[in-house]
Amino acid sequence: MAALSKFSEKFQQLSLRARLLVGMAALVAPVLLAVLVVTASQQYLSSALQGFIERDNRIVELSLRASAALLQGGAEGPGRLEALRGVREDMRLAAAVAAEPLRGEAQDIGLLSYQAAAYAQLPARLAKLTEHASEAGAAAERRLGWLRHLSTLVALLAPLAALALGMALAFGVVRGIDRTLRECVAFARDVADGKLPKRLQVNSSSEFQQLVNTLNDLAIDARHNEDVRHQQAASLLVLERVAALRGACNTALAGAADEMAMLQGFCEALVDAGHYRLAWVGYARRDAEQHIEPVAHGGSDRDYVDQLKLSWGEDVRRRAAAGTAIVQRRILATSDVAHDPLFAAWRGGALPRGLLSCVAMPLCCGDEVLGALNLYDGASGRFDATELALLGELLRNLEYGIARVREASERQRIEALLDHRVSFDTLTGLANRVTLEGRLAQAAEQAKVGGKHLAALFIDLDRFKDVNDNFGHKVGDQMLAEVARLLESLVGDGATVARPGNDEFVVLLPGVESAAAAGALATTILARLDQPLPGGPPNVRPLASIGISLFPDDGTDPTALLRIADLAMQDAKGLGGNTFRFYAPAMNARMAARFSMEADLRQALEREELLMHYQPQVSLSNGNITGAEALMRWRHPSRGMVAPTEFIRLAEETGLVLPLGAWAINNVCAQLRAWRQQGLPVPPVAVNLSARQFHQKDLVQVVRAALSDNGLPPGALKLEVTESAVMHDVEAAVAILAEFKQLGVGISLDDFGTGYSSLSYLKRFPIDQLKIDRSFVRDVTTVPDDAAICNAVIGLAHNMHISVIAEGVETEGQMNYLRRRHCDEMQGFLFSKAVAPAAFAELLGTHKKLALPSDAAERILLILDDEVNIVKALARTLRPDGYRILTANNAAEALALLALHPVQVVLSDQRMPEMSGTEFLSRVKALYPETIRIILSGYTDLESVIDAINRGAVYRFFTKPWNDELLRNCIGEAFQQHRLMYQHEVAEQA
Repeated sequence: MAALSKFSEKFQQLSLRARLLVGMAALVAPVLLAVLVVTASQQYLSSALQGFIERDNRIVELSLRASAALLQGGAEGPGRLEALRGVREDMRLAAAVAAEPLRGEAQDIGLLSYQAAAYAQLPARLAKLTEHASEAGAAAERRLGWLRHLSTLVALLAPLAALALGMALAFGVVRGIDRTLRECVAFARDVADGKLPKRLQVNSSSEFQQLVNTLNDLAIDARHNEDVRHQQAASLLVLERVAALRGACNTALAGAADEMAMLQGFCEALVDAGHYRLAWVGYARRDAEQHIEPVAHGGSDRDYVDQLKLSWGEDVRRRAAAGTAIVQRRILATSDVAHDPLFAAWRGGALPRGLLSCVAMPLCCGDEVLGALNLYDGASGRFDATELALLGELLRNLEYGIARVREASERQRIEALLDHRVSFDTLTGLANRVTLEGRLAQAAEQAKVGGKHLAALFIDLDRFKDVNDNFGHKVGDQMLAEVARLLESLVGDGATVARPGNDEFVVLLPGVESAAAAGALATTILARLDQPLPGGPPNVRPLASIGISLFPDDGTDPTALLRIADLAMQDAKGLGGNTFRFYAPAMNARMAARFSMEADLRQALEREELLMHYQPQVSLSNGNITGAEALMRWRHPSRGMVAPTEFIRLAEETGLVLPLGAWAINNVCAQLRAWRQQGLPVPPVAVNLSARQFHQKDLVQVVRAALSDNGLPPGALKLEVTESAVMHDVEAAVAILAEFKQLGVGISLDDFGTGYSSLSYLKRFPIDQLKIDRSFVRDVTTVPDDAAICNAVIGLAHNMHISVIAEGVETEGQMNYLRRRHCDEMQGFLFSKAVAPAAFAELLGTHKKLALPSDAAERILLILDDEVNIVKALARTLRPDGYRILTANNAAEALALLALHPVQVVLSDQRMPEMSGTEFLSRVKALYPETIRIILSGYTDLESVIDAINRGAVYRFFTKPWNDELLRNCIGEAFQQHRLMYQHEVAEQA
């Protein structure tokens, strides 16, 4: 069949003329072939018969000769041996011409001739060989006879077969032509219908070559065009999906109000635009179970996500893909959930819901892994390399969006904290002077409209200075906070409690019917303050003096209400304190004294009673004097030295600040010239500008003239302006500061963070230096909020290429803390108070420097325990390891030591009277986040310890009694951990 099929295929490839010639030849060729076959077969049969007969006769002849030789040789003797050799030679000749099986018999007889024991068997075997050879010859004659009859039959049937073959070839020619034409017609019809069939197969020598080639070319072009169209359509769909997915995800990132809304919108965008079945985000929580909390979801099967209960902890069985992606920080993808062993934990819930492929991607923010983004699809093989590349791009966009939102949130938190400091007192949380003045105007307007009174109670604590001196500022601050809470509990709703000054409080009572209501409240306040406060020192009563004024009875100007209430308070204090007084006209005598001081101040310039003192400013990097602040003093002929707090505010209120300010600028420039003439290394000196002076029209001309008259370069003078001065009129302030900048005079922004600071405006001011207010510096080593504000101001200024100076630095702890936070300069009593020109010249001449701590890198360990023996035992145990060990028996001492020394590791007891170890270490983390913190305690408050560890406040926890070797190893690991985490800082210090 294969040969026939091949012949048919070859025949179809012939041309039409060749096919007809083959058909004609097919009628003659078989007859001639039959004759040749019959003739050849007869000759073959004759020769074969003769050959068979001669071969068999030869074998018979040799067998008989061998038998005769045996008979002649006898039973023994030489004749026998000669007979056996003849038998062997005859059998060799017989085997050479015989066919199987006669050849085998002849060989066997030849072998028997060698065996003496088989001599008797040879005649019988030779007889049998003769018989078999005769039978073979007879069989050959019979077979040749059958073949002779068959050849005769073939000779008779050959012509008939030739005729049939010729007819078949003729029919094949016609059928081939018909089939070729039909195939061409059908192919052309399919091409016309757009079915695009396979290429037609035709021999190149066929008459239909041109037609078939033309049709094939047409089909190829049509198929190519169709493939191109399909490819373009598929590419267009892919591009449209990618563009839609990117656009939806970017819209979700850009339009989100917060982080959770961003995640939710991102998941919904993936499902809607990406056509995924399910998308969800799980955050890795730092709790005891380390569970993964779903925080955003898009698509179907929310119940499946909620019941996963995944974890990224040590239990590998609960991780699944999301937990593994978080731990290993790599993308895990599967194209077939049903057969991937990595996702065996998901199959039971995923497959019934049709979730056949999935991918889990770690979601990071900086170096922190927040959680995982998980996607599911209902088709296998969805997440190929191209899809994963697209998802990786979208994941990076999401991570950038989260980082942006978190940075914005942190910036808003800092700004809110600064704004709160502007409007509210940090210590007590009460309204400050700025907020109080705003509420005073509103309350006065409401009282005027409602026809009622507005009462103002000005409260000043008696002997509060004695509390600070005897018990310390910490106890004093605690007392102020308790008084604030007490006042808020007494005044009721609608009233305002404010703290405008150190130990001063103001209560505004709107809508009072008469002075009696204000007097009743004052009586209640005095009675409660005549008792020890719950959180204050025992047996100490915070007595107070209270002054009361009423609007509009005591005047129609609401701005004077606080002033006259202050006069009434002063009157109460003059009576011995612990009482209250209403304002009375007789108190105006004090106003007369104020007017007298104003008159004296106006003549102070003429009498040359004013002078300037200079407080040095020093570098925190090398301790050198880098500048000074010029501070005005008044030597009154009868009152002696008058503090600036007594006359500067009066000068501002009366307008005298303008001539005083001009005198200060000229006096400082003249003093700078004198020092320069003495050959002293004079640094730039800062002169304070009041808000009114800053906005005077000819201020730039005044400064330029002072510099020019004294032959000073502009850089020798620096001007300090407050936030309130520049924020009063921002546009005008920007223009004035730009003029000073162009002139070359340095600009310092004073009291930063206490006024109406705004980061959006700060970048517009061409300032050279930010001055951190003393209110932030005072508690920078103990109050985390103050430390955070100082750190934020320093980082903000340095990022804007502005230097930072801190004022009011009075302790080494404050100085060391600011220095470690890279504050540039400091000013305060720690180095020097404001001194007379001669004393300042001596400081310059002697090159006095600030004593700075050594920068050599030390391994410093702080041990805190309220039991002295425990501290000594720990120090003895750890001292052989070469640490510098600091010890403290209470939290206050420990915080002071932390401010003075760059401690790397803190070891704290847990149960202490004033503050627990976890509370202390939490505060240390906020103030000194680079420290390694360890708890050592005989009491295990498991809940507080676990909470501290989860919040990162505690590095390790040890129990008492401790194992010396284990504790030493732990402390060594802590120092090694600190070195690895802050290696660059250690290198800088070294």
